[in-house]
Amino acid sequence: MRPARSNKGVAQTLAFRGLSLCLLSVVAACSGGGSGGSSNSSSSSSSSGSSSSSSSGGSSSSGTTIHGQVLGGQSPVVGATVTIYAAGQPASTAATQIATATSDANGKFDLVFDCSATALPMPATLMYVTAHGGNAGSGSNSGIGLMAALGQCQSLPATIDIDEITTVAAVFALDQFFDSAQGIQGDAPGLPNAMAMAAALADPGSGALASSLPAAAACAASGAPVNCATEQRIDALANALGACVNSTGAGSSTCTELFHCAVPGAQFNGGGDCTLPGGTAPADTLTAALSIARNPGLVAAAGIYDAAVRNPLFSPTLASAPGDWALSLNYAGFGLSEPTASAIDAAGNVWIANYNGGVVKLSPLGALLSPAGGYAGGGLEESFGIAIDAAGNAWICNEQSVGSVNSGRGSLTELGADGNVISSHGYSGGGLDFPESVAVDAAGNIWAGNFGNSTVSEFSQSGAALSPAAGFDGGGISFPAGLAFDPSGNLWIANQGLNTVSKLGPAGAAVSPAAGYGGGGLDVPQAIAVDQQGHVWIADYYGNSVAELGAAGAALSPAGGYGGGGLAAPGGIAIDGAGRIWTTNFRGASISELDGAGSATPGAVLSPTAGFTAAGIDEPFSPAIDGAGNLWTANFANNSVTVFIGIASPVRTPMIGPAASP
Repeated sequence: MRPARSNKGVAQTLAFRGLSLCLLSVVAACSGGGSGGSSNSSSSSSSSGSSSSSSSGGSSSSGTTIHGQVLGGQSPVVGATVTIYAAGQPASTAATQIATATSDANGKFDLVFDCSATALPMPATLMYVTAHGGNAGSGSNSGIGLMAALGQCQSLPATIDIDEITTVAAVFALDQFFDSAQGIQGDAPGLPNAMAMAAALADPGSGALASSLPAAAACAASGAPVNCATEQRIDALANALGACVNSTGAGSSTCTELFHCAVPGAQFNGGGDCTLPGGTAPADTLTAALSIARNPGLVAAAGIYDAAVRNPLFSPTLASAPGDWALSLNYAGFGLSEPTASAIDAAGNVWIANYNGGVVKLSPLGALLSPAGGYAGGGLEESFGIAIDAAGNAWICNEQSVGSVNSGRGSLTELGADGNVISSHGYSGGGLDFPESVAVDAAGNIWAGNFGNSTVSEFSQSGAALSPAAGFDGGGISFPAGLAFDPSGNLWIANQGLNTVSKLGPAGAAVSPAAGYGGGGLDVPQAIAVDQQGHVWIADYYGNSVAELGAAGAALSPAGGYGGGGLAAPGGIAIDGAGRIWTTNFRGASISELDGAGSATPGAVLSPTAGFTAAGIDEPFSPAIDGAGNLWTANFANNSVTVFIGIASPVRTPMIGPAASP
């Protein structure tokens, strides 16, 4: 990969939004792999009725019974109020309380309800459960707030454990779908995919880490699997929650430390507490977990870690405080070979172009959907960019092509939603010349930026060239490296050759001046994105910065661009549904987050000093955000893919035009 070249030869503190979680909680699902949590497989009685558990489900002709247990680590929580909810679907619908119970002297409870009842919004209703208050052995504690994500009502586990592990998994996977008044609510496929991600982290049937994660013994050995780092973070966060759950109450020093340090902008004072920047601290462990998940780079990481080591209940855990609390998973193999760009389709599947191979398609949980070596054919060769159209077809720009196609000067490949080749040997014409970027407009036409002749080409859905034989030029186009459409259908182009940005109208006519738009810190711009307000954001590879231009091309960022937050040779840029800016740092092995144009301080750093890091991330190429709020990036150096879980505001996929909420 040559992410930056001049020729062809080569923090601001967020105001904490206090969340009243009376009606708000989520549950995590999957199967077990960490220590700490005990399974609930024996029969018991509870305040809501007697139970006789089964191993394969709790449905019967008279309805559904879930037998469960509330645990603080391995200690039963007595007298907790347990409530099961149907998540609100669609997003405009509030969550529905379905049943409630109180945990008994063993922390056990029964929840009885009917999945076919008319009270449920739809047959495939997604369910979650919360537990509030109770006594884990040290006294009545109003600071206890736990939850688990359960999945579809008609396929619920017969027995569940609600503990700190299920809480962390559910909150991080689902944090973008919490509403302080309406509970968990969202649309498909984002909300179902987020529920499934919670299940990939923890199993509510056992209260333990999911079996899909590495076994604890493997994580204790040398050369531990890459996702052990995620296990360690989950366990550390669960330990921080557990220190409060197992304390004498919400006013205890352990709860106070957790609640204070979970506020964005809090500073750890080294004395077992954090200094607050203002605002209201969380009042229970569930709200604290949600604040950490929503602000993983702004909370006091050292203070939360200090709370975690006071009463370690789960292992393996972290040996020292992390720089941030973001959770991620890394997937390797699949035939990835110097992967470059990524794109998300309408179902949340991830498509990845490879510089040295085929196109790989992964499920929203990182499972391989394409053949082992990826989809091949259709002219794929040295692929740099990828975009998905409204029909679900994938368009890939190939920097080079076989000599019989376009004299070897590149092509466009089209694959169907099923991966079948549509473009035969690849499309060419319309000035196509070593293309390195591709984007789809609102009319369904495909545009490619030509690094070889400093032009832009346009193609129809059928692959016919719509641009002139020499391509569209003018407006200062010079070695284009990135393309993005604004809300009016104008095409914006990042030019590496002149450190400028160009703008073409919907028909390809130049709008920007002959020299393009400059300023704002533009320094070898590598990628470009347009936000909901029409502001243009550019990743400056050599400047280690991000530039911002207004809709008319005027520079809005300072002369040196926006910097900090881990920005280090940013090679990719994306905007989430809330208008925040995300970059992948090719030389920083991290991602960065900045405030967007809609905030009071555009460009303010929201990521930690080194950016959000992850085990396995190495030369991340370009970010893609899905409808569940997960951010995906392919790692060029080690042939893997990293997903940061629930870190961004969800976007509508596929990405056609500016970022938009689902």
